[in-house]
Amino acid sequence: MRWARTRRRAPSPFVGSLVLLVGSSLALLAAWAGVAVAHQYWLNVSDHAPRPGERVEVGALSGTGFRGETRPWSKDRCVEFSWVTYRRFALTPFAADGETRWAQQAFMDTAGGWVQYQSNFASIELPAEEFDAYLKEEGLDGPLAARAKLDTLRTGRERYRRCCKAWLDGRDERRATKPLGQPLELVPRGRPGAAPELRVRVLWQGRPLAGVLVKTWCQPLQPDGNTRAVLERDSVGVSQAARSDANGDVRLDVHARGEWLVSAVHMVAAAETKPAPGTPAADWESTWASLTFARLDEMKKSAP
Repeated sequence: MRWARTRRRAPSPFVGSLVLLVGSSLALLAAWAGVAVAHQYWLNVSDHAPRPGERVEVGALSGTGFRGETRPWSKDRCVEFSWVTYRRFALTPFAADGETRWAQQAFMDTAGGWVQYQSNFASIELPAEEFDAYLKEEGLDGPLAARAKLDTLRTGRERYRRCCKAWLDGRDERRATKPLGQPLELVPRGRPGAAPELRVRVLWQGRPLAGVLVKTWCQPLQPDGNTRAVLERDSVGVSQAARSDANGDVRLDVHARGEWLVSAVHMVAAAETKPAPGTPAADWESTWASLTFARLDEMKKSAP
């Protein structure tokens, strides 16, 4: 997928050769083998800095190391899918089940905006050792300590949901810093991509959440200054991992040019929640938040 501005017509980001798809799948399976590592999930947009009138395609990716495979749209999993500029615009009516391109929309606002997606709960069950390894990997110390007090190791029964947002760059910092109301949300305290440091506040049900492990990844730009196409990505390591302070804030070093993914997860005992009817049974309930944006070359940002 082309992520930065370009006058040339790039191939559709959601179409690739079978050979490349198989190769990517095998590489991902190899990366996921062994100890269970949680998969990140993020919104994928065709351009993080679109020109007025440019059509932006939206989908989602799931994987590790900021490398993933496209995820098909499912209306049964969606709580909200919207475009947020001066007001909210529902994108759900334009999404078709099974399609990897969820929606496309002309970007007509130079002030900037968000694309956001919230899912309902799905369930997973992991062997005890794998579940504990996953908790440790994601810095979920509370659930890990609670499980350590059990007389015997138990399988990890979890229900999880996603809260994703992608920033489309523009001039209005107020839009960039306004919470969207997601259950778990990463709220920038400044315009993403505008400075080498980004302060993010972690909100849980609208309130600052302390002690959450926030991770970042960065995909380098291509030589032409565009962000990397989905099938041309390499897996990258975590750039930074830091916990939110008492105000829910964390300072992130995002000086490198490229596309950035910020991710966090919060988990509570399922017994403490009041799930909607039909929600899968579980012992633990997790909510995953992701934020994507691009920090582009100056020549790209100033291109006509």
